[in-house]
Amino acid sequence: MRAIALFGVAGVLFAGAAYAAEGGWQEFSYPEAGFAAQYPDRPRVEVRDYKTTQIPEGVVKERIYSVNSGGVVYAVQIADFTRTRAQKDRTIDEAAKNLIGLGKVTHDVSGRIDWNYGREIRVEDNDGTSYTDAIFFIDSQLYQIKVTYPLANTDPVGSSGIHFFQQAFRLLH
Repeated sequence: MRAIALFGVAGVLFAGAAYAAEGGWQEFSYPEAGFAAQYPDRPRVEVRDYKTTQIPEGVVKERIYSVNSGGVVYAVQIADFTRTRAQKDRTIDEAAKNLIGLGKVTHDVSGRIDWNYGREIRVEDNDGTSYTDAIFFIDSQLYQIKVTYPLANTDPVGSSGIHFFQQAFRLLH
């Protein structure tokens, strides 16, 4: 009986990922930012301040490339530490601490993009919203490949979009 349930769950995840791959998700490339990612629609790009304790000024600029699909937000966030002496592990840990402050940690493992190591963390808040974030510090830039997944949403790919989005991300350097 467990095997049937396991195959059922695997089938749903595979179907959702297949839908994402074939159902209109396309790759958007940002050479100036050093990455390409697949999104369900054209990302909105915005710039804002990123708070950090790594520098005396307390902020660096962050670019956010995001799409809201039925309430689920798929985002690549890049905080620019190139004019600082920020340390890789401290910067990743600071981003992780900010995320962990949102709720209960359900997943915290090491992650890797190419030869760059970081962390993948999933947090769930009291309302059932999950935040999945792959965090890397590459060439003095803090990359966060983040999916905010509210309990109530209408995203057609379901939770499989989280894995698909993070796995389809690639560096261009």
